[in-house]
Amino acid sequence: MRRLFPRLVPTRRLWLASRLTMRSRVTLWATSIVAIAMIIASLGLLFGLQHSLWRNLDGTARQRVSDVASLIEHHQLVELIPSNGGDADVVEVVDSAGRVLARSDYETRPGTPSGLPHPLPRRLTKGHAETLHDLRIGDGGDFRVTGRPTRVDGRPATIVAAVSLDQAQYTLSSLATGLAVGAPALTVLVAWTIYRTAGRTLRPVETLRRQATYISATDLHRRLDLPASRDEVHALAATLNDMLARLDEASAAQRRFVADAAHELRSPLTAIRSQLEVMAAYPDPQRDPLVAAALLEDALRLNELVEDLLALARSEDPAARRPNTLTDLDEVVLAEVRRQRDLTPTSIDARGVSAGRVRGDAEALRRVVRNLLDNARRHAAQQIRVTLTASGGTVELTVSDDGTGIPADQRSRVFERFTRLDEARSREAGGSGLGLAIVGKVVTAHGGTAHADADPAPADGGLGGARLVVKLPRADTPHSSGPGRT
Repeated sequence: MRRLFPRLVPTRRLWLASRLTMRSRVTLWATSIVAIAMIIASLGLLFGLQHSLWRNLDGTARQRVSDVASLIEHHQLVELIPSNGGDADVVEVVDSAGRVLARSDYETRPGTPSGLPHPLPRRLTKGHAETLHDLRIGDGGDFRVTGRPTRVDGRPATIVAAVSLDQAQYTLSSLATGLAVGAPALTVLVAWTIYRTAGRTLRPVETLRRQATYISATDLHRRLDLPASRDEVHALAATLNDMLARLDEASAAQRRFVADAAHELRSPLTAIRSQLEVMAAYPDPQRDPLVAAALLEDALRLNELVEDLLALARSEDPAARRPNTLTDLDEVVLAEVRRQRDLTPTSIDARGVSAGRVRGDAEALRRVVRNLLDNARRHAAQQIRVTLTASGGTVELTVSDDGTGIPADQRSRVFERFTRLDEARSREAGGSGLGLAIVGKVVTAHGGTAHADADPAPADGGLGGARLVVKLPRADTPHSSGPGRT
């Protein structure tokens, strides 16, 4: 039982919050705060007015005590103390036995017991004011009472002045009644005003919600109407429109990707199917081995395309957890250079590869280097140059070739999917148009950048073709290794 109750209250609170609309919740919270503030203000007003009234009554009582003390000092005290014009105060001089020596009430006889309590409260005899209830003096009732010790004819006595609380209590009671009636009425008025205002304020949000319900995955080109006011709702609508624009762009990119992938896969599949149909319809022992070799080549091309598609999908998955290992990028580059030399007679110059250490997915970085070299090998005429340098907090990898280069207006497109600047030559060379797209995605995921440029002319020390540059964040503890390894 001890464990059930702490869970019950939050559950009911969450259930209540889920059942109420935002308009109702805003009204409830705002009205509760206003009600609490009004209660505190009402109590403060009542206590403040009571304190002020009590202070004025105490001042009147002390003045009466001073007047009587002055009469005693000048030996002018008589049995009937003169009135000061007020009918709500009573003054008595009582002895130590509680009998009246002098009074302002003519109905009280000298020598009779006083209607004040006997003995008098200690604070009262020290000059402090006290509230005493149901006293039998004057017209009776509650009084603010103050006193002062004195001596009359050499005997100890006490001057006591009491001021009736009837008028002050009536004033406080009238105010309390007015607050008890007016505060709830004002709270209801405030709640109604807040409810109407919240409804008017949230009306544009409801309009946006209704419009958003009509937008599906097939019409992401539609946009929400922007409110005329330049407020938070306008900013929300603008943000939602920006999100719709991004979703529309992503959906269009996905459709293009599927269409391009289907187109790329259809070509080798069609070739394989055609050749298999020929082999099945017209068997030829001399021709079939050649067709089988061609089929194997198409199958390898198809396998490479599928691997590229999977690599690109992994590189674009934001939820994928990638390794973050310390990788010697120079060793990766040199290993891939040795592999490329076995595939092509093109000269690959790796003398500019120096030490460079980065953090990330070693296999993905290896694919970046491989794709850059594959791209250069397909387009180079006779020579490829690879450099790797570390400067400051950046490791820069550059792959240049002596091919025809990349036009300036096409350099940003080479990192897009299925981009071929020379369609026929790229297909013949076996390129799928995904290699550099994978490079761009992997490098971006590692916090780096990739761009294409023109290599300087041979007269200026370059190769004159394309120049692809990848920049990655440098690891904190780069290792030392001499440049110029091959």
